[in-house]
Amino acid sequence: MGTEIWVGDHLRRKEDADFLIDYLLERNGQAVAKGQRGTSINVSAPWGAGKTFFMTRLAEQLRSDGFRVAEVNAWRDDHADDPIFPVMSAILGSLQKAGKTAGIRQSLKKNAGKITARAAMGLAKRGAEFFIGREAVDGITDDVAKSIAEAAEQTLSEYAEQALERFEDGQKAIDDFRTELAKGVENGKPLFVLIDEVDRCRPIYAISLLERIKHLFDVPNVIFLVATHTDQLAHTIRAVYGAGFDADTYLHRFFDRTYSFDQPTLDQFVDVQWDELRLQEDRYLPIPDHTQSQMVSAVSRIAGLSLRDIKQCMEILGSVTNRAEAKVPVPLLYVYPLVAAYHLRKTGAFNVATGMANRDGDQQIAARQFQALFSGEPLFIFQNRDHFGRQTGEQTVELTRVLDSFMGLLSNGLTEQVGGDAWEYRFVERYRQTEFATLHGSTHRGMKVTSILEHYRAMIQKAGRIGQLT
Repeated sequence: MGTEIWVGDHLRRKEDADFLIDYLLERNGQAVAKGQRGTSINVSAPWGAGKTFFMTRLAEQLRSDGFRVAEVNAWRDDHADDPIFPVMSAILGSLQKAGKTAGIRQSLKKNAGKITARAAMGLAKRGAEFFIGREAVDGITDDVAKSIAEAAEQTLSEYAEQALERFEDGQKAIDDFRTELAKGVENGKPLFVLIDEVDRCRPIYAISLLERIKHLFDVPNVIFLVATHTDQLAHTIRAVYGAGFDADTYLHRFFDRTYSFDQPTLDQFVDVQWDELRLQEDRYLPIPDHTQSQMVSAVSRIAGLSLRDIKQCMEILGSVTNRAEAKVPVPLLYVYPLVAAYHLRKTGAFNVATGMANRDGDQQIAARQFQALFSGEPLFIFQNRDHFGRQTGEQTVELTRVLDSFMGLLSNGLTEQVGGDAWEYRFVERYRQTEFATLHGSTHRGMKVTSILEHYRAMIQKAGRIGQLT
């Protein structure tokens, strides 16, 4: 079961999960023995390091091992007026099968207004209804609003006294809820609460969520894992409290420990994106001894693409592939470099590679941009072999020569063979033969036949405009 859960784990996050589960169970067991609160840990990872994949699969792993798990997608739920309700809803859902929710649910319905008023002078029904339903919150907002309106007519002393009473009522309601929650999770396996996407929330919501977790769910046998891009979350906090605010120290208030993922390698990241986009190897022109994802990595490295760039370029690649002629394999070594040039707004290089005159400046400038973008390190080293499979030497394969060969095919058409002994020429000639035979048969009528390569320019431009920022 565990193996099936972690299918597609290119970043080897199962190893992180196994370690964290063992660590948290040990730490939680020690805390429970001493009557102490549960453990909270920040799973920190940069963008593209597989946080969501990890949190989703970790939840499945824990459930398969018999643990109770509450999952919260903070970004999805940040429409709620108070983050307390999505978290409470997830926790109650995780405990229902154990039949221990009656006391907790009753406590919440009884104290929902007081709990929320303890944190802020008001409670919108929409937030409460997210969790306990419309009937349970009737009158709550009216009472709070009435108290605020009447405060203007009272003396400062009277208002302060009522405010203190509301504060004390709210604190007692929190204590009551903690007591009921503790009863629901005692004498059994711990409850895991997994919260993802906090760093994508509105700043105020993200901060409120952390505060509410700390104050309301600080009970034994409850383990919190909050996945964040910690640097981005710190930036969010400073956006609220000011640029000079010590966000790192502030975050330490909420987490006992931070577990950091490493940055994925370029090859690992491309493999993850390839699977997520459901790109198919056999949809592209085969490249001997190499996979298509390896070529995406190689081209991305040569073009100097960041991980964000690669994700966006691969999305464009997927869109173009879906709209390309289905009978002919897509020549990835031609299409993906074009996608990279267009995404990076290297107009000159894009125009040169697609056989168009550079409309934005001098041809020499465009040619230099083409060379600067696509030259440098080799695409790969090809091992030449004889008919018996024995190696007869090596050849350095250059991306610029691959593109030059495709540009020649684009200019000359399908009826003119691509000459040359180098790997690049033989590769493009194989594509020419495939397209010509598939779409036009084997007959040659002595007239020029244009290649469908010319269609990729427009497809890339259209796909690349989706979501492109100006």
